[in-house]
Amino acid sequence: MELEKIKERFIAFAESECKDNSELYYKLSNEVANDEGLLKIASNTRPGQPIPNIFFASVHYLLLKNSKNELANYYPSILRKQVSEIPFAIFKSFCIENESEIKKIISTRIVQTNVINRCAYLMPIFSKIITDENRPTTIIDIGTSAGLTLNFDKYEYWYNDRKTFGDSKVINKSTIIESTIPEIYNISQPILKIRIDQNIIDLTEKDEILWLKALVWTDQLERFVAIDEALKLDELKNIKFIRASTIFSFEGEILKADRNQNLIVYSTHVLYQFTQEQKADFYAMLETVGQERDFYFLSVEGIKNLLDRYNTKEIIIELTHFKNKQKTEMFLAETNGHGNWIKWTNNYSTQR
Repeated sequence: MELEKIKERFIAFAESECKDNSELYYKLSNEVANDEGLLKIASNTRPGQPIPNIFFASVHYLLLKNSKNELANYYPSILRKQVSEIPFAIFKSFCIENESEIKKIISTRIVQTNVINRCAYLMPIFSKIITDENRPTTIIDIGTSAGLTLNFDKYEYWYNDRKTFGDSKVINKSTIIESTIPEIYNISQPILKIRIDQNIIDLTEKDEILWLKALVWTDQLERFVAIDEALKLDELKNIKFIRASTIFSFEGEILKADRNQNLIVYSTHVLYQFTQEQKADFYAMLETVGQERDFYFLSVEGIKNLLDRYNTKEIIIELTHFKNKQKTEMFLAETNGHGNWIKWTNNYSTQR
C-alpha cells in the first residue's frame, strides 16, 4: 500500500476512533501520520488488517513484555495511572530500535479486540429476545476473539452514571443519548454459548492473553480491569470453542445448532476485515441458513453498505430475524466502537 494511503488511515483512525476516546492515541496517530519512517514500518501489516490498530498494539505488546523500557514509563496500562502524553521522540526511537520485531508482529498477527463494554447494548437486546422466546437458546459469536462478550449475562450495567442491572466486578458503562435507558430482563432460560473464529485465542496461554491486552488502548484503564475480572469467571469454561476459517464452515457450524432451541448469531466489528466478496458470501450464507431454520442475526458494524442504508457515519446495530423463511431487518441503534454511548431508535422502543 502507498504511504499516502497509510497516512490517511492514521489520520482517519485519530479523528473517527480516538478523538474523545483516547487522547494519547489521538496524538500519536496524528504524529505517526506525518512520519515517513514509521509509516514504512506500518506498511508491513498483513492485508485486510486495520493498520493503526495493529501497529499500536505491536508496540504495546512489546512494552507489556518488557516494562522496564523507557517508553513504558509513559504507558498508563503499565503504570496503572493516567499520563498527559507519550513523548513522540521516545516512541519513535523505540519503534526504530524494535523495527524487526514490530514488522514480524504486524505481518503475522491479526486484530482480535474483545471490547467487553459492547455488552452495554448486547445485554438489553439479548435479554429481550431470550425472555420473549422463553426457551433454551444457542448463541453464536462470529469472530469472537476470546469470547468475553458471550458472558453478557454475568456482568454489571450502568447507564448515564446509574447502576441498572447486575452485580459483578465486570462493569459496563454507557451513556444513552436522545433515547431512553434500556430495560434489561432477568434471563432464566438455559443458554448454550459458542464462539467461532479463524484464530481461537487460547485463554490458558499467557502470550495469547498478553496480545489480547495489547490490543486495548493504553489509556483505557477500565478496560484492563474488565478483562482481568472477566478472565476470572468460571463461566468461561462453559463456552464451546470452534475454529472456522471459511464462510462455508461458518454455515456448517451454525446449521449444527439444535433446531428446537432459539438461535442467535451475532458479530461485532468483524465484517470490516472481510473483502467485498467475503461480505457478499457471508450475507448469502445467512440467507441460506434462514431458509433452513428460524434464527436471529445481530450485526454491529460500521461497514459501507450499512452506513449507506441508514445514512449515518456511526456504528449500526441491526437485528435481522429470519422466521418462516421470511426476513425482517430492524435498525435498533447507533453507537461507537467501544459502546461508550448508544442512541436507540424507535424500532428498538417498539420491540420492548
